[in-house]
Amino acid sequence: MAGTAQKSGTGKPRADSKRGITNLELAELAMNSLRYRSLRSWLAILGIVIGVASIVTLISVSTGMNENIQKSLSGAGANLITISAGGGRASQSFGGGAPPGMVMVSSSSTEPITFADAATLKRVTGVKDVDARLSSNGKVSYKNKNTTTTVIGVNPSAFPESAGITILKGRTLGTGDDTSVVIGYSVEASTFNESMINKQIKINGKAFRVVGVLNQSGTSFSGPDRNIFITIKAAKSLFNQTQNTSSVIAIAADGYDVDEVAGNISAQLRTMRKETAAKQTFTVTTPTSLASTISSVTDTLAIFLGGIASISLIVGGIGVANAMFTSVLEQTKYIGLLKSLGARRRTILKLFLFEACMVGFIGGVIGIALSFVASAVMTSFGLPSSITPELILLGMSFSVGIGAVSGLIPARSASSIAPVEALRYE
Repeated sequence: MAGTAQKSGTGKPRADSKRGITNLELAELAMNSLRYRSLRSWLAILGIVIGVASIVTLISVSTGMNENIQKSLSGAGANLITISAGGGRASQSFGGGAPPGMVMVSSSSTEPITFADAATLKRVTGVKDVDARLSSNGKVSYKNKNTTTTVIGVNPSAFPESAGITILKGRTLGTGDDTSVVIGYSVEASTFNESMINKQIKINGKAFRVVGVLNQSGTSFSGPDRNIFITIKAAKSLFNQTQNTSSVIAIAADGYDVDEVAGNISAQLRTMRKETAAKQTFTVTTPTSLASTISSVTDTLAIFLGGIASISLIVGGIGVANAMFTSVLEQTKYIGLLKSLGARRRTILKLFLFEACMVGFIGGVIGIALSFVASAVMTSFGLPSSITPELILLGMSFSVGIGAVSGLIPARSASSIAPVEALRYE
């Protein structure tokens, strides 16, 4: 800050004993001080940059994941209700032919959902159709290629809508297509690596002809992209199972609230099974309830990732405090000069606080800019990332706040120096 004091027309430093130094003038003095100590200033700013970039980038990942899933749930499949055996433990599993983003329930319950139960659900108010599914792993072969994947028997009349995915090539399954299959996007693109329309494959030794390929769903693990769909009649014969379903997907009719229809389904099943809500042996999941659960999980993830990244920001704050303490020591004599000319203690305090806040502000701006670059790189690699205005504001608030807190003690130290002692300091 040495040599940065503003001068009057007589060439002498201007005191604030009468008019007072304005905040703008203090900001100019603080900026000049940073330029005077450019290397140390940039090292302090670098710590803030790393901290802010880390916080914004990591939280943007959880935000992007949440947005992607919510978008999926509000799109195709928003009117689908999944009913599965098991009254408690839900796990995120994209296997079993669930529509994109749906949750299936795994349980050791001895009360499975039967095909008779599913048929009854068709009469529930607000239910347009029901897809009672039967799924199992099947050995699939084509030419010299062999694989094991999930094969799902579906109701042909309900399948186009219950799949939650449109047909990319070919057509959907018809009522009499007991020797036909529709395959997921990855089955064609990755497993067989060639166009499969009208090609014959074998499932557990039985021949089927491919009549359609689904669009890519984007879900990972064993999702619809890696599934093969056959008619429920063919599945019952292939897997020798005629009583119990693997899962049931109900389609809510247009004009009906999905959650209300889900409530009607739950009530119907409890009545049929003579169960209470507290001890029911099935789980009904809607996109709305799933979205709420996912939001809770991603919010917790954001807090966890933000907490980890905050450590680097705290380290950056320590760097700012160190730089400010050094600045106070270097400019002790200059502080004494200002005080001897009438600068008040509050003015000295504000001067050093302005300097610390500028370090935080500059670091925040650069850190946020860097996080946009990191977000773009992650998105290009398929990792969802979304930087929102609220996230930018959070990053800037953190950076300026850390700068102010880090500079508070050095600023108070500078403002409390006695003018006589300061002028004698070497």
